[in-house]
Amino acid sequence: MLNAPGESVAIEPIAFDDLGDDEILVRLAASGVCHTDLHVKNMNGWGMAFPILLGHEGAGVVEHVGRAVTSVRPDDRVVISWRVPCGACAICRRGDPVLCQTQRVAQPRVRRARDGQHLARVLSTGTFATRTVVDAAQAIPVPRAIPLDKACLIACGVVTGVGAALNTAKIRRGSRVAIIGCGAVGLSVVQGARIAGADRIVAVDLTPQKLEWARQFGATDAVDARSGDPVEAARAAAGGPLDYAFEVVGLPATIAQAVGMVGY
Repeated sequence: MLNAPGESVAIEPIAFDDLGDDEILVRLAASGVCHTDLHVKNMNGWGMAFPILLGHEGAGVVEHVGRAVTSVRPDDRVVISWRVPCGACAICRRGDPVLCQTQRVAQPRVRRARDGQHLARVLSTGTFATRTVVDAAQAIPVPRAIPLDKACLIACGVVTGVGAALNTAKIRRGSRVAIIGCGAVGLSVVQGARIAGADRIVAVDLTPQKLEWARQFGATDAVDARSGDPVEAARAAAGGPLDYAFEVVGLPATIAQAVGMVGY
């Protein structure tokens, strides 16, 4: 947990309130580490409350369920989503819970054991713990064949990247795609482009190891951004302007590069 912005992360015992009717207790098996948690620790630009339980890429096993829960049962293996869709509105019913406009608010159920202080939780999850309480709508069942230390990555990084490629951009088969930044999210964009059937997938990064990983995930070409103009290099690798360019770094310079890669 983090007791105040900028402090060192503390490891402390926690306790739980009784479950609400729509809530579940999950024994966490694994959690990914996302830069969002570092933002909370170092800057807290979102104005989150403290003390706070960090972590939002978790997977584990359901231990207990509230009285109204029917979607999961004890011993189910789940990935924890950080959205809390209502499940009842027209948007949820049509299969787009990520767009739910009436999502439920996660209730404070986790306490710091030494003084009983309720803990806020990053994105209503708090997965840097042995257990956490979430709304049942956040628990996505996964097959037992999927290792939980891999499944946890789906909770944020993988769906962000693959979703950007398949659901937001809707990459067309045979197209030319560039991805600037080959961290976890960027590599997931690479996978999304491969799944979509892109003809050329150009990975751009400063780190040779990440470019090698990008090739393993499906990139057809790799551009070392330290060598020359990455815009020209990406266009040359693709045989012309890119149809799609994904910027997965978050800097003004790389955003400008992505714009320069597309168009005719």
